[in-house]
Amino acid sequence: MFWPSRIQRYILRECLSGLAIVLGIFLLAILMIDIVEQLRTVGGDVNLTLGGALRLSLMKLPLLLEQTLPFALLAASMMAFTRLNRRSELSIIRASGLSAWRFLMPVMLLGLALGLFSAMLLNPFATRLNQSFEAERARILNVGRTPMAVADSGVWLRQGDDASQFVIHARRVEDGGRTLLNVKMIEEQRLYLGRQPTNDFAFVRRIDAERAVLNNGFWQLENLVENLPNQMPERRETLAIPTSLDAATLLDEFASPNTIGFWGLPRFIRETRDAGLDTSRYTMRWYGLTATPALFVAMALIGALACLRLQRLGGTSRLLATGVLAAIGLYFFTQFSSSLGATGAAPPVVAAWSPPLFVLFACFAFIAYREDG
Repeated sequence: MFWPSRIQRYILRECLSGLAIVLGIFLLAILMIDIVEQLRTVGGDVNLTLGGALRLSLMKLPLLLEQTLPFALLAASMMAFTRLNRRSELSIIRASGLSAWRFLMPVMLLGLALGLFSAMLLNPFATRLNQSFEAERARILNVGRTPMAVADSGVWLRQGDDASQFVIHARRVEDGGRTLLNVKMIEEQRLYLGRQPTNDFAFVRRIDAERAVLNNGFWQLENLVENLPNQMPERRETLAIPTSLDAATLLDEFASPNTIGFWGLPRFIRETRDAGLDTSRYTMRWYGLTATPALFVAMALIGALACLRLQRLGGTSRLLATGVLAAIGLYFFTQFSSSLGATGAAPPVVAAWSPPLFVLFACFAFIAYREDG
């Protein structure tokens, strides 16, 4: 059974302290920038207070944390091993007979643990909170446009043309996007000043339906209540609403791969495949999340290896710059490979695992050549 030595525990504490500092700086900077962004975008259309902008940003923060965590680990690894090198502790560790594989083991285990945490815990939490963010943002933006705006969380869609618009809300989705359950539709019509169209819309009607099934060119509503201004609500069995949407468009609207958590992806892929829709993007996302631990270990090793050269030998700044460029290259290589997998140009499992494994084995080869050779 592996049990870390005192030196390994000390290196792990250095890495954790560096990670805490870097994450604190990153999160504070991201939060401040996103608050300004919410005030600029959402606050440009409605009256948004600073507290409301902070609430929206906090909902979005876990998703932003998930995206920046690999770079935070890279910076933390560089910070920890730079401090060890500056205090000549790396020289002492090497002189004590501890191999590079052993004193690099703590940072590799930290990368593995953070990768598992990011994929299995942070990602589901971030996607769920991001859905709440999108629903809350949609609710705020619809305040004042119609007194019938829906405030519940769920799926939000918009369809229409230059003359009229439909805002659609549904609690649940089935059949890979073809069926909406517990549906509310609000129709608005563009106002004209003479013959010139304006940017204002007027409320026309609201429809509450039990189900909405997407057929060729129209929504088939079932068990619905139609509400018209100054009229009694009218119950109907069915009603057809024209639409230009299709199932693939709906998936792009509300089922982006980034909006489905790690644990929900396998079931979603299975249901979408059964519905006859393309699942390449979702399969790519699934394999990309499973490859997250390998990506984190590669990032941690890049940061550590860039700081192993003794400072008295010079060239430390150049190695740090090389490490940063290597990490950025890995990120863009991963994104490019993900695009190939999402479009079906490459097998998703190969596209997801190839970049981190290539860099990881390159790091292992570098350690074996420089430290053991």
